[in-house]
Amino acid sequence: MSRALSCSTSRRPPAEAGLPKRVRIWEAPRMWRRVELRNYRSIEHVKVDLAPFTLLVGPNGSGKSNFADALVFVRDVAFDAATAVEKRGGVTDIRRWSSGKPSEVSIDVRAAETRDELGHNFLRHGFRIHSRRTGAWSFRSEAIEVVENGEHLLDLVRRGHNIEVDVHSYERMAQMPALSETASAMVLARQLAILYRKPALRHIRRIRLNPEAMRQPQAASENTLLDESGNNIAVAYRSLKYTAKKDVLAAMEKIIPGLSSIDVKPFDRFLLLNFTQEQGAGERATFSASAMSEGALRALGILVAAQQIRMDELLIIEEPEVAIHIGAAQLLFDVLKRASERGAVLVTTHSADLLDAAKDEEILVCSYRDGVTKIGPLASEQRAVVKDGLFSVAELMRSEPLRIEGEPIPAVEP
Repeated sequence: MSRALSCSTSRRPPAEAGLPKRVRIWEAPRMWRRVELRNYRSIEHVKVDLAPFTLLVGPNGSGKSNFADALVFVRDVAFDAATAVEKRGGVTDIRRWSSGKPSEVSIDVRAAETRDELGHNFLRHGFRIHSRRTGAWSFRSEAIEVVENGEHLLDLVRRGHNIEVDVHSYERMAQMPALSETASAMVLARQLAILYRKPALRHIRRIRLNPEAMRQPQAASENTLLDESGNNIAVAYRSLKYTAKKDVLAAMEKIIPGLSSIDVKPFDRFLLLNFTQEQGAGERATFSASAMSEGALRALGILVAAQQIRMDELLIIEEPEVAIHIGAAQLLFDVLKRASERGAVLVTTHSADLLDAAKDEEILVCSYRDGVTKIGPLASEQRAVVKDGLFSVAELMRSEPLRIEGEPIPAVEP
């Protein structure tokens, strides 16, 4: 092995081993989300429901990352829409390419505690962005709603420069100040207590780990939440409570043979992540993060992110199986599913091996055809095959492509 510490390939760990038992379940709401996208990158039109745990499965290049990025874009727009567009290459890179050149991108997200409540007891943020040939853009329309038991507690409607706000709860909002045409009304609306108490629309976090960044010495920081690339992994791990660290170590012991401890040590102005491994005959060796394999680092980052998940948060993990042995990937899958009992988790994958532990309603299929990404629930015919016990979902995926509900069965060439 090129690295001193690497993922074990000797056996599959027990399904319950090392699960974060303390990522819990004090009657926290398990959020559902309904997402509708139009003309976002490769996506022409998608409308799907995300369960508290959702697996988005599809081949590489099918558009899974574009769907995940649209959700992160909603979060970024709420704070600084101009920067959110700019860091994605401008509106021309966000807007779906087609010969007709659609001029508008629209995104609509609502969140509720159950699937049934998505219609009458929800938070909602939707907007349309209009783009011009010059690359300039503006908000064409925007809506922010809070609805409880069918009663509208907050209605904000924006059409161009005009913004109307009705706050039907005990709160009162002064006249809405003027907004730039590239600033989201959420910048102002999220200051209302009614939205502050309901963070589901702004608590969206994506994890796309960069092992090289994770290997470097890290400056001490007050930002203890693991960031997208994982380059503050030492700070994030050090901030975990004792019981959470024990759970992370228990899982890592199943992945790395002989691992006995993970510690964070100060070095000058930096923090170093150290790993101690049994060497036999009572000997132990300590290695820095620079000696760890890519798979081990990715596993650690995912475990820390799972421990840090917040109530109402949507945690997005893209392809946890990358560079990780299947046994370790299945353990991480179980950890993430347990974490969804506190917040919500969206996992993108192209691996059939992770599908069998997911429920029917937790699987979304992603496909790409003729330049367009489509996403939807598993086709009813394939669901019936699984329900009847003829195949598991993983076996089905290995035998034929998974299909979206309503898609025709592809013709077999003679």
